[in-house]
Amino acid sequence: MSGKEALQLVFLLTSRNATFHFVEGVAQPMRRTRIIGTIGPASDDPETLETLLKEGLDITRLNYSHGDLDGKTELIAKVRAAEKAVGKYVGILADLPGPKLRLGTFPGKIDLEEGQAITLSCGVHDSEDIHVDGGIVLPVPYEGLSQNLRVDDPILLNDGLVRLKVVDAPHQAASKVGCVVIDSGPLSSRKGINVPATIVDLPSVGPKDKAAIAHAIEHGADFIAVSYVRKADDIKPARDAINEAGIHTPIIAKIEHPAALQDLEAIVEAADILMVARGDLGVEIPMERVPAAQERILAAGMSRGKPVIIATQMLESMCDNPRPTRAEVTDVATAIRQGASAVMLSGETASGKHPITAIKTMAKIATAVDEEVKDLGDPPALAKFQSTRAVSTAAISLATGFNADHLMFATEHGTAPRLAAAIKPPQRIFAVTNRIRACRRVTILPGVIGYHVEEVEDAVETLMGASRQMIADGNVKAGETVVAVTGSPLAMTGRTNTIRLLEIKDDGTLSDLE
Repeated sequence: MSGKEALQLVFLLTSRNATFHFVEGVAQPMRRTRIIGTIGPASDDPETLETLLKEGLDITRLNYSHGDLDGKTELIAKVRAAEKAVGKYVGILADLPGPKLRLGTFPGKIDLEEGQAITLSCGVHDSEDIHVDGGIVLPVPYEGLSQNLRVDDPILLNDGLVRLKVVDAPHQAASKVGCVVIDSGPLSSRKGINVPATIVDLPSVGPKDKAAIAHAIEHGADFIAVSYVRKADDIKPARDAINEAGIHTPIIAKIEHPAALQDLEAIVEAADILMVARGDLGVEIPMERVPAAQERILAAGMSRGKPVIIATQMLESMCDNPRPTRAEVTDVATAIRQGASAVMLSGETASGKHPITAIKTMAKIATAVDEEVKDLGDPPALAKFQSTRAVSTAAISLATGFNADHLMFATEHGTAPRLAAAIKPPQRIFAVTNRIRACRRVTILPGVIGYHVEEVEDAVETLMGASRQMIADGNVKAGETVVAVTGSPLAMTGRTNTIRLLEIKDDGTLSDLE
């Protein structure tokens, strides 16, 4: 769109008689890609949490597969305390256990060796000693696994690092299964179990998931991730619980099973955010097909204007080493170039030796790639909220045509900045809202910074409450221009329908360009 066309468009949408001028310069470089980090023993002390936030952590992931609910309550309190201490809005992602097979609990760690005999004791949750009669007996809580397995079936443990083969299958529930180690490796409690050749009949949302959902809602989690989604209906229990609570918590659909790829379009429609969970996906489908699956999921999410997270083994070597491999750096960069909204660290920050360095490294990679990828992308043609999308797209076109410095969206739930962020414009995006929870939710959106202000009757006055904060924070400067999108009659709670081209004054006031 030319500058003249953009000018005509803003006249049409705002019905304001004004003249405009071009602004020299471009938006200041910033890291658009969001960083999610799993919080665990290596990162859950207050000092480390605060440092992680300062170094670039945007969203904290709480893994409900490990630990108890009381522990999660304490962890949420720690995150909120760190948020307040640092002065930065931080999202909390509650990751549900899901219908995933896991080992039970047992003390310490073991190193399995090739050719070693292993017994899986199905229907057993805990074991104080796995060394029995000179062999290894591992607890498996799901009693039905021994009924489903057959001789020669492969069993993958710990994201496929350890491979077993079934040599003795009883075909009965709550029984012992004899196995032999094919691929050696380390193993500890609660590691995942994958059986690619077997369909395991587990409910999408079980009792532990329901308890986790209730806890996450009660304690104000900003995102809820539904694990092991196989079809769109798997998301419904979480959606129903959120609706019953009368809130708007976004749902993340974790794509980690081949069945999800068959129902991908419906899953995209049902979820708010997608996650490419490559740990399980990479053992459920041939590893050589994971890159293509990742690209497909990214494309499906972007076509709907929905954020996509790339997760698992992004900087895996940093669990032990202070520097990543070049292959890992390339992997992260590729994900960002493909359109990922966020990248996620798991063991690197939860239990690794270098959690702070891992966050610093991820921030450096993301910043470097973001600075290289500045082209205006295609708008999400199939996104919902058609009118909001049209206004958001028009605002971006106007800002680009006039070299405006920033974009500012008044929003109640974050829909308009989400649709704008999906296009990844070169300008910095500010989400101005009267809801603190919305400030935390936009932490998933690339290039978006949330500001909490009180909504007043005049839309521009509402925005000025945020612009004064932005000047104080150093995020904007006097003399810069901003394309502002508001609702009517009120800025946030009204229907998104107004675009203005404004100039920022020394005192933080905003005035129409003349």
